[in-house]
Amino acid sequence: MKKTLILLSAALMMLQTPMMAQDLAKLAKNVEKAVANAENPKKAAKPDTWLKLGKEYLKAYEATLGNGLLNTPMEQVALVMGEVKPLSSQMVDIEGTAYQKDSYACFDYYYRSNILAMIVPTKSAVEDPLGKALDAFAKARSLDEGGKKTKDIAAGVKQIVDYCAVQAYNQYALGNKAEAARLFEKAGDASAFGEPVVFEGANLGNAGLLYSQTGELDKAEACYQKCLDNNFYDEDGKVFAALSEIAARKNDSAGQLAYLKQGFEKFPSSQAIIIGLINAYRNSGEDPKEIFVLLDKAKVNDPTNASLYSTEGDIHKELKEDDAAIACYRKATEVDAQFPYGHVGEGLLYYERAIEYATQANEAIADADYRKFLALYEETMPKAIEPFEKAFDLAANNPKLQQGIAEYLKNIYYRFQDKGASYVDGYKKYDNFLKGSAQ
Repeated sequence: MKKTLILLSAALMMLQTPMMAQDLAKLAKNVEKAVANAENPKKAAKPDTWLKLGKEYLKAYEATLGNGLLNTPMEQVALVMGEVKPLSSQMVDIEGTAYQKDSYACFDYYYRSNILAMIVPTKSAVEDPLGKALDAFAKARSLDEGGKKTKDIAAGVKQIVDYCAVQAYNQYALGNKAEAARLFEKAGDASAFGEPVVFEGANLGNAGLLYSQTGELDKAEACYQKCLDNNFYDEDGKVFAALSEIAARKNDSAGQLAYLKQGFEKFPSSQAIIIGLINAYRNSGEDPKEIFVLLDKAKVNDPTNASLYSTEGDIHKELKEDDAAIACYRKATEVDAQFPYGHVGEGLLYYERAIEYATQANEAIADADYRKFLALYEETMPKAIEPFEKAFDLAANNPKLQQGIAEYLKNIYYRFQDKGASYVDGYKKYDNFLKGSAQ
């Protein structure tokens, strides 16, 4: 799985805190009153009682955030905060970034370049207000037989999810990975509340990643498993790859292979899963060509899927079976003449092999070996031009792919400009293309 957090959405970045910090004792009393109503047998049977309790817990949490709005200048924050002034102010360095940290009675504001970047609560009127709010909303739902309160309940749960996620990113930015993981897990679990609340597997994916990084493998595995239980797999099935990595770290080779096979069935073109499968087979001492058996099953179900043939080519390439790889890439373009990735795969194979020859030439001690690998480099690299240019033409409606291909072509033509005018022209063509696409 990619070793970066799944990014915070723009909606969360603009999440506004709605009220000024209030007297914590007053907020605690409001919660106590709502709790007392929930303990009254007659009132406890009504969903409104629990909905009210959940909202009081949310108010208790929101009061510990102040009135500052993320991404606004310090001067503007000072205006909305009015007479509420920071108790202390200091410059702090976090992961090489300078922040001004303003501390209030129950929250800290972190400013980066004079802009409010983080709001971190430090004290609450009640213990675990978000967790208790979620419990209250769940109870309200269980009593709401007609579904009349569904919208209000879902809105409250969504607020909990967003607040937990925002604070998880804050804790991550502050370098507190363990606390960030806990809050990401909390956000993910809250989003699994059920319809109409949308499950946000990205939060559990982030929790799994951070737990894995801190060595809490059982917790990491549990988070990723909850992703699978809710049909969240991340891009190209990275959740399966992450679970297989955890299994490998636990010396569970059977589990490692099982997760990858499961992932391959759903994402047969995933590079992370393909490479993981090859390594898992090799590490287990089994024949990695067993992967082709899995791929053949996918072809039976979808025989005109060009990406399956391209994937087969990628596997052969990883196994250093270049002739078979090229045949598969060309089969992919035969199955679908508009499919660019078969040409991309062939071009990458030639390009990567040429770079390997260049590396071997540079590392060669004997002059004969140097000349041999240099000749192989000069023979192999130009072979990438034709498939790359075919892919470039087919990728006209995919700017990102086209730009990537152009980078390779520009590089190849640049390396061989001394071979003739056609290489000089080729370099100019793709250099101009990239300059134009960057504007």
